Amino acid sequence: MWFKNAQIFQLKDTESLDTNALIDKIPEFPLKECGSQEDFSFGWLPLIRNSEQWSLASDQCLLFRAGKEEKVLPSAVVREELEAKVAEIELIEGRKVGRKEQSDLKDELVFTLRPKAFSKRTDIWAYIDLKANILVLNSTNAGMTELLFKHLQTTLGSFPMTPLQAKVSPSSLMTEWLTKNEVPASLETGDECEIQDASEDKATIRFKALEPLSDDVTRHLEEGMAVKNLALRWSDKLSFVLYDDLTLRKIKVDDALKDAAFNDSQGGGLSDMDANFSLMSLTIRAFFESYCLWFDID
Repeated sequence: MWFKNAQIFQLKDTESLDTNALIDKIPEFPLKECGSQEDFSFGWLPLIRNSEQWSLASDQCLLFRAGKEEKVLPSAVVREELEAKVAEIELIEGRKVGRKEQSDLKDELVFTLRPKAFSKRTDIWAYIDLKANILVLNSTNAGMTELLFKHLQTTLGSFPMTPLQAKVSPSSLMTEWLTKNEVPASLETGDECEIQDASEDKATIRFKALEPLSDDVTRHLEEGMAVKNLALRWSDKLSFVLYDDLTLRKIKVDDALKDAAFNDSQGGGLSDMDANFSLMSLTIRAFFESYCLWFDID
């Protein structure tokens, strides 16, 4: 499995971070079925459904997976039920139902309907790299990220980490790369770019299937707009879209790496996962070294 998106966080005080304790404790805090009146539940999942493999270690890296199960109650269903209830009251009692009463009726309906709602599950994968001192998530969703951190803290008692702190503004640096045509030697620009102006309404222009170094893009940048995200290719190994919040999206791995992982695998689910994770974590570790240099990350 290869991450399609990536958020990278720096680990603090890694000497006190006991991955063996995490391996042991993960099965003790699994994802449980969402209760009838719960909005959601969150917990760890085996790497493969119905297996007993909860984590995977490779060269000072540890891979694990969590999931969120939530009740899905379509707003249209609640609205229709509420409209019917309001119409019934107004017909039978001959009076207008006010806003406060409608709000109370809606709460009652949600309470009644929630146990009948179907559940939806969303997974989030993550791994710790103790050599690079980073935590890598395959999600850029802020809500899922927060739930994962809280669950790591619940599982281990504490989990010291911090968002990446770039001394150089990612937006300013990417803008400079394009206006000066000085992209780092290990990078090539792709065919996707989004730029934004500094006005209050944050007007944006998106370019697709267009070389970011073209006059159409650089002209707007020279007029004061700045790069919000930019498609790049790194060392003929990874292509991705780099955002101004330092997240990576639309990650694609070079076919040569996928072939190498396939050749390393003994065949089968966990064997394939082991081979893919080993190559992915080593690749991202090497990428992170360059990443820190570009943005002057300590």
